[in-house]
Amino acid sequence: MKYFWLILFIGISTGVLAAPVFSIILFFATLFLFKSKAAKIYAISVMIGFLIALPKIDSKQVELVGLVVSKKSNYAMVTNVKVYSKDRWRYLNHQVKIKTKDLNVGEQIYAYGNLSISPAYPRYTLEPMFCAGLTQILKGFSRILATLQDFKEQSKKFVLDTLGDLGKIVNGLLFSEAEYDRSESLQLRQSGLAHLFAVSGLHVGIIYAFSDIIVSFFTYRFLLRRIINCSVALLFALSTGPTASAFRSAMMLIVWNIFKITDYPVESLNVLGFVGTINLLIEPYSILSPSFLMSYSATSAILIVQERIKKYNFLLKNLTISTAAFIGVAPFLSIFSSLNLLTVFISLPATFLTTPIIWIGFLSNILRILDLNRIAQALLTGATPFVYLIKKMVELSSLFPNLSLGLAGYILFSMLAVFLLWHLGHKP
Repeated sequence: MKYFWLILFIGISTGVLAAPVFSIILFFATLFLFKSKAAKIYAISVMIGFLIALPKIDSKQVELVGLVVSKKSNYAMVTNVKVYSKDRWRYLNHQVKIKTKDLNVGEQIYAYGNLSISPAYPRYTLEPMFCAGLTQILKGFSRILATLQDFKEQSKKFVLDTLGDLGKIVNGLLFSEAEYDRSESLQLRQSGLAHLFAVSGLHVGIIYAFSDIIVSFFTYRFLLRRIINCSVALLFALSTGPTASAFRSAMMLIVWNIFKITDYPVESLNVLGFVGTINLLIEPYSILSPSFLMSYSATSAILIVQERIKKYNFLLKNLTISTAAFIGVAPFLSIFSSLNLLTVFISLPATFLTTPIIWIGFLSNILRILDLNRIAQALLTGATPFVYLIKKMVELSSLFPNLSLGLAGYILFSMLAVFLLWHLGHKP
């Protein structure tokens, strides 16, 4: 079946979202009565989504251990979580938000407190009575994550020490983590360019392309280059936590390259469905995250139009892609935020400006690993004109009116996205 993985992904998403209402799941079970294979696969995948989304912890007071992968001003996100409840330890298999300022990225932690369940992402939140970072030696995947998080924190400090206040922009573009004050955060949201400061498929793609350029100076071997480039993209994505959009992009690159190497027919939307299925099996509740929804929706819109714009000129092709991505995220921006209609036109030049900044930031970190700090500092300083232009672009675009359309905007842009899907011939 051509769109098997896409149907599976949509079905699991449906099951996770519908899990709180058991009667709706019974309604989807009636699809087994249809002769269509697609209907049966969809029904099965809905049941899978329902099962993996069932609450696994019913105790309110629990002990918890895990690895801190990201930190904000008043909370930390923990993965690889094990919870002690009812006289035994069990894997939670979901990320947990811990409301504390006392934890650091890369720490293996122990906490005790009240665990609550939320309808939004992250699904689980712990109000700790006690929590502390542990100094034990990490092993396996946890050690890889901790090493990446530690490297990221050092890189952020290096950028800030080199560029001062402008370093916030570089850290935002590279890591989605910059300590903006309230006015800067508001200005960024109103500018319509906030997506550039949240590590996504765009950033992973830029890193992948730059890695390919560097590796090409040392080897032309197709297989070796693909392995190195995919590894770099995956490590970069993992350093973000990983975020749903960064993980999605890295996995799509890996799957796409595997298909190319094995000469397997590539159907872009099916690759997206395959990666989305993996994403949900790892963390089902990520479907509740606005960043997850916007990432997959924008990517779907881009994949739908890409086949029809191959013969367009460079400028028109990129403008079409920007418009498609905007249509993909617009329904969710209408609900969760506001719309700056200038986004469609300003995203293209802004992307061209951010690309060299990301490349320079990435290369400076490689030089820092090689202990070439002075060259890395000089390189970062050379990026100052690009960073300054991005800063001014954010300031100017934030003056453009923002629209808060709410549910009406969600319905309108959803209908436009469905029309885009069917008009261009992708009918799963």
